[in-house]
Amino acid sequence: MKRIRLVGLAILAILALSAITATTASAENVEVLPAPTKTAPLTFESEGPAGVLEGEQVGSAIECKELKNKGEITSANLGVATLTFTGCKSVISGAKCESLPKVAAGTIELKVDIHFVDVLLPKGEPAPELMLGLAVILLELLHVECGAALLILIGAIVLGEFTKAAESGVKTKQGTVLFEQAKGIQSVKECDFDKAFCSGKTFGLYIELGKGREKGGIKQEDKITLAKEAAFDY
Repeated sequence: MKRIRLVGLAILAILALSAITATTASAENVEVLPAPTKTAPLTFESEGPAGVLEGEQVGSAIECKELKNKGEITSANLGVATLTFTGCKSVISGAKCESLPKVAAGTIELKVDIHFVDVLLPKGEPAPELMLGLAVILLELLHVECGAALLILIGAIVLGEFTKAAESGVKTKQGTVLFEQAKGIQSVKECDFDKAFCSGKTFGLYIELGKGREKGGIKQEDKITLAKEAAFDY
Protein backbone atom coordinates (compact mmCIF):
# COMPACT_ATOMS: atom_id res chain seq x y z
CA MET A 1 0.00 0.00 0.00
CA LYS A 2 2.83 2.35 0.93
CA ARG A 3 4.52 1.64 -2.40
CA ILE A 4 1.28 2.43 -4.28
CA ARG A 5 0.96 5.75 -2.43
CA LEU A 6 4.58 6.63 -3.31
CA VAL A 7 3.98 5.81 -6.99
CA GLY A 8 0.82 7.92 -6.92
CA LEU A 9 2.69 10.86 -5.43
CA ALA A 10 5.44 10.50 -8.05
CA ILE A 11 2.87 10.57 -10.86
CA LEU A 12 1.24 13.69 -9.38
CA ALA A 13 4.65 15.35 -9.12
CA ILE A 14 5.41 14.56 -12.77
CA LEU A 15 2.04 15.92 -13.88
CA ALA A 16 2.53 19.10 -11.84
CA LEU A 17 6.02 19.59 -13.29
CA SER A 18 4.69 19.05 -16.82
CA ALA A 19 1.98 21.67 -16.24
CA ILE A 20 4.52 24.16 -14.91
CA THR A 21 6.86 23.51 -17.84
CA ALA A 22 4.05 23.95 -20.37
CA THR A 23 2.92 27.17 -18.71
CA THR A 24 6.47 28.52 -18.66
CA ALA A 25 7.01 27.65 -22.32
CA SER A 26 3.84 29.38 -23.45
CA ALA A 27 4.55 32.39 -21.24
CA GLU A 28 7.89 32.88 -23.01
CA ASN A 29 6.23 33.65 -26.35
CA VAL A 30 3.99 36.60 -27.16
CA GLU A 31 0.72 35.32 -28.58
CA VAL A 32 -2.18 37.06 -30.30
CA LEU A 33 -5.44 35.48 -29.15
CA PRO A 34 -7.35 34.08 -30.88
CA ALA A 35 -4.40 33.13 -33.10
CA PRO A 36 -4.73 34.39 -36.69
CA THR A 37 -3.67 32.27 -39.66
CA LYS A 38 -2.51 32.96 -43.20
CA THR A 39 -5.96 32.02 -44.49
CA ALA A 40 -7.75 34.01 -41.77
CA PRO A 41 -5.38 36.87 -40.89
CA LEU A 42 -6.05 39.73 -38.48
CA THR A 43 -5.70 42.90 -40.54
CA PHE A 44 -4.59 46.25 -39.14
CA GLU A 45 -3.84 49.82 -40.12
CA SER A 46 -1.58 52.28 -38.37
CA GLU A 47 -0.44 55.86 -38.60
CA GLY A 48 2.14 58.09 -37.04
CA PRO A 49 3.24 61.74 -36.91
CA ALA A 50 6.53 63.17 -38.18
CA GLY A 51 9.53 60.88 -37.78
CA VAL A 52 13.28 60.97 -38.40
CA LEU A 53 15.68 58.43 -39.91
CA GLU A 54 19.39 59.16 -39.54
CA GLY A 55 22.84 57.64 -39.39
CA GLU A 56 25.82 58.46 -37.21
CA GLN A 57 27.40 60.92 -39.62
CA VAL A 58 26.23 64.52 -39.77
CA GLY A 59 23.93 65.32 -42.67
CA SER A 60 22.35 61.89 -43.04
CA ALA A 61 18.99 62.72 -41.42
CA ILE A 62 15.74 62.27 -43.35
CA GLU A 63 12.53 63.71 -41.93
CA CYS A 64 9.08 62.48 -42.99
CA LYS A 65 5.83 64.24 -42.14
CA GLU A 66 3.56 61.23 -41.83
CA LEU A 67 3.51 57.43 -41.63
CA LYS A 68 0.65 55.17 -42.75
CA ASN A 69 0.80 51.39 -42.70
CA LYS A 70 -1.33 48.42 -43.65
CA GLY A 71 -0.68 44.85 -42.66
CA GLU A 72 -1.80 41.44 -41.51
CA ILE A 73 -1.02 39.33 -38.47
CA THR A 74 -0.79 35.83 -39.91
CA SER A 75 0.05 33.67 -36.88
CA ALA A 76 0.30 33.87 -33.09
CA ASN A 77 3.15 36.41 -33.26
CA LEU A 78 4.13 37.00 -36.91
CA GLY A 79 2.84 39.19 -39.70
CA VAL A 80 3.56 41.34 -42.75
CA ALA A 81 3.12 45.05 -43.44
CA THR A 82 3.66 47.79 -45.99
CA LEU A 83 5.09 51.00 -44.50
CA THR A 84 4.49 54.28 -46.33
CA PHE A 85 6.32 57.43 -45.22
CA THR A 86 5.19 60.65 -46.92
CA GLY A 87 6.51 64.22 -47.03
CA CYS A 88 10.10 62.97 -46.76
CA LYS A 89 13.09 65.27 -47.24
CA SER A 90 16.76 65.60 -46.40
CA VAL A 91 17.14 67.71 -43.26
CA ILE A 92 20.43 69.26 -44.45
CA SER A 93 19.62 69.93 -48.15
CA GLY A 94 15.82 70.08 -48.20
CA ALA A 95 15.74 67.73 -51.22
CA LYS A 96 12.78 65.34 -51.43
CA CYS A 97 13.60 61.76 -50.51
CA GLU A 98 12.04 58.82 -52.33
CA SER A 99 12.45 55.06 -52.28
CA LEU A 100 13.52 53.42 -55.55
CA PRO A 101 11.71 52.51 -57.69
CA LYS A 102 9.78 55.72 -57.06
CA VAL A 103 6.22 55.49 -55.75
CA ALA A 104 5.45 59.21 -55.46
CA ALA A 105 7.29 62.46 -54.75
CA GLY A 106 8.66 62.55 -51.22
CA THR A 107 7.42 59.02 -50.47
CA ILE A 108 9.40 56.13 -49.00
CA GLU A 109 7.64 52.77 -49.15
CA LEU A 110 8.88 49.39 -47.97
CA LYS A 111 7.55 45.93 -47.23
CA VAL A 112 8.49 44.30 -43.94
CA ASP A 113 7.86 41.29 -41.75
CA ILE A 114 6.79 41.91 -38.16
CA HIS A 115 7.40 39.83 -35.04
CA PHE A 116 5.77 40.49 -31.67
CA VAL A 117 8.29 40.05 -28.84
CA ASP A 118 8.82 40.64 -25.14
CA VAL A 119 11.29 43.37 -24.21
CA LEU A 120 12.79 43.46 -20.72
CA LEU A 121 13.32 47.07 -19.68
CA PRO A 122 14.95 48.15 -16.37
CA LYS A 123 11.89 50.01 -15.10
CA GLY A 124 10.21 47.72 -12.62
CA GLU A 125 10.98 47.50 -8.92
CA PRO A 126 12.48 45.31 -7.62
CA ALA A 127 12.62 43.39 -10.93
CA PRO A 128 12.86 44.73 -14.51
CA GLU A 129 9.59 45.17 -16.38
CA LEU A 130 8.57 42.87 -19.22
CA MET A 131 6.87 44.86 -21.99
CA LEU A 132 5.24 44.05 -25.30
CA GLY A 133 7.54 44.91 -28.17
CA LEU A 134 7.56 44.82 -31.95
CA ALA A 135 10.39 43.80 -34.29
CA VAL A 136 10.20 45.24 -37.81
CA ILE A 137 12.28 43.22 -40.27
CA LEU A 138 13.47 44.74 -43.55
CA LEU A 139 13.15 42.10 -46.26
CA GLU A 140 15.61 43.54 -48.80
CA LEU A 141 17.96 46.45 -49.42
CA LEU A 142 16.09 49.74 -49.54
CA HIS A 143 17.49 52.47 -51.80
CA VAL A 144 16.43 56.02 -50.91
CA GLU A 145 17.28 58.94 -53.22
CA CYS A 146 17.50 62.48 -51.82
CA GLY A 147 18.37 64.69 -54.77
CA ALA A 148 21.90 63.64 -55.78
CA ALA A 149 22.48 61.65 -52.59
CA LEU A 150 21.67 57.95 -52.32
CA LEU A 151 21.09 56.30 -48.95
CA ILE A 152 20.88 52.52 -48.65
CA LEU A 153 19.23 50.77 -45.70
CA ILE A 154 20.83 47.41 -44.99
CA GLY A 155 20.62 44.68 -42.38
CA ALA A 156 17.68 46.15 -40.53
CA ILE A 157 15.71 44.64 -37.68
CA VAL A 158 14.33 47.52 -35.63
CA LEU A 159 12.82 47.02 -32.17
CA GLY A 160 10.14 49.23 -30.66
CA GLU A 161 8.26 49.08 -27.37
CA PHE A 162 4.53 49.47 -26.86
CA THR A 163 3.95 52.62 -24.81
CA LYS A 164 0.18 52.11 -24.90
CA ALA A 165 -1.24 48.59 -24.81
CA ALA A 166 -3.93 46.66 -22.99
CA GLU A 167 -2.83 44.44 -20.13
CA SER A 168 -1.71 40.94 -21.08
CA GLY A 169 -4.69 38.80 -22.08
CA VAL A 170 -7.15 41.73 -22.28
CA LYS A 171 -8.87 42.27 -25.63
CA THR A 172 -8.28 45.54 -27.45
CA LYS A 173 -8.29 47.08 -30.91
CA GLN A 174 -5.57 49.69 -30.38
CA GLY A 175 -2.00 50.11 -29.27
CA THR A 176 0.90 52.53 -29.71
CA VAL A 177 4.47 51.46 -30.39
CA LEU A 178 7.47 53.79 -30.13
CA PHE A 179 10.73 53.41 -32.04
CA GLU A 180 13.37 55.60 -30.41
CA GLN A 181 16.91 56.53 -31.34
CA ALA A 182 19.65 58.93 -30.29
CA LYS A 183 22.37 60.25 -32.64
CA GLY A 184 21.59 57.60 -35.21
CA ILE A 185 21.66 54.61 -32.87
CA GLN A 186 18.50 52.67 -32.02
CA SER A 187 17.62 52.77 -28.31
CA VAL A 188 16.10 49.28 -27.93
CA LYS A 189 18.60 46.75 -29.29
CA GLU A 190 17.63 43.48 -27.60
CA CYS A 191 14.52 41.46 -26.85
CA ASP A 192 13.99 38.57 -24.46
CA PHE A 193 11.19 36.32 -25.75
CA ASP A 194 10.72 34.36 -27.81
CA LYS A 195 14.13 32.85 -27.22
CA ALA A 196 14.52 31.38 -30.71
CA PHE A 197 14.27 34.86 -32.24
CA CYS A 198 15.86 37.00 -29.50
CA SER A 199 18.50 34.98 -27.68
CA GLY A 200 22.06 36.27 -28.02
CA LYS A 201 21.20 38.80 -30.73
CA THR A 202 21.64 42.56 -30.93
CA PHE A 203 19.37 44.26 -33.45
CA GLY A 204 19.60 47.60 -35.18
CA LEU A 205 19.43 49.61 -38.35
CA TYR A 206 22.40 50.05 -40.66
CA ILE A 207 22.78 52.51 -43.54
CA GLU A 208 25.27 53.35 -46.25
CA LEU A 209 25.73 56.92 -47.46
CA GLY A 210 28.78 56.72 -49.70
CA LYS A 211 31.25 56.29 -46.83
CA GLY A 212 30.73 52.68 -45.91
CA ARG A 213 28.30 51.00 -43.55
CA GLU A 214 27.34 52.75 -40.34
CA LYS A 215 24.73 52.44 -37.61
CA GLY A 216 21.39 54.13 -38.13
CA GLY A 217 18.24 54.77 -36.15
CA ILE A 218 14.63 55.77 -36.55
CA LYS A 219 12.47 57.85 -34.25
CA GLN A 220 8.80 57.17 -34.94
CA GLU A 221 5.55 56.70 -33.07
CA ASP A 222 3.02 54.33 -34.63
CA LYS A 223 -0.62 54.05 -33.54
CA ILE A 224 -2.04 50.66 -34.50
CA THR A 225 -5.74 49.86 -35.02
CA LEU A 226 -6.81 46.22 -35.43
CA ALA A 227 -9.76 45.31 -37.65
CA LYS A 228 -11.32 43.46 -34.68
CA GLU A 229 -10.59 42.97 -31.01
CA ALA A 230 -7.81 40.61 -29.99
CA ALA A 231 -5.73 39.97 -26.88
CA PHE A 232 -1.94 39.99 -26.64
CA ASP A 233 -0.63 37.42 -24.18
CA TYR A 234 2.79 38.65 -23.08
